[in-house]
Amino acid sequence: MPINWRTDYAIRLVFEIAKMEPGSRATVRDLAEAASVPYDYARTIVRDLVAEGVMTSRRGVGGGVELARDRSGISVLDVFHALGEPVSLALCTDAGGVCGRKDTCPMHVSIWAELDRMMESYLAGVTFEDAVRIAAKLPASPDDCR
Repeated sequence: MPINWRTDYAIRLVFEIAKMEPGSRATVRDLAEAASVPYDYARTIVRDLVAEGVMTSRRGVGGGVELARDRSGISVLDVFHALGEPVSLALCTDAGGVCGRKDTCPMHVSIWAELDRMMESYLAGVTFEDAVRIAAKLPASPDDCR
């Protein structure tokens, strides 16, 4: 399951705001720069994250975006869901259901569907609080490695 660029960008944007003090706001431009995400992509991604309740947005002086809830209550899976990105390794288990054999295929029933459940469970258990805590233990990376 390759994670598409849009989902990767969204996770990076949420992570950048999760690193801030609770209740802090940032402009989309500042988040995009910090996450090395092209601004035009960041705008549309943040719009989707706001619409799905991962972030909130406020206009005007002192405005910007912020997390809609505490970073310990936002999982990586929440971001996948907010963007409509399936967590699926095989095409046959994707929500599109391109394979008509999924109910009788031993690979689907015994391997791929279970693997999808395991990935979803893992991503649901990883919060942005976890990511911030882990990142604090890592050495700083050069700007060109983001």
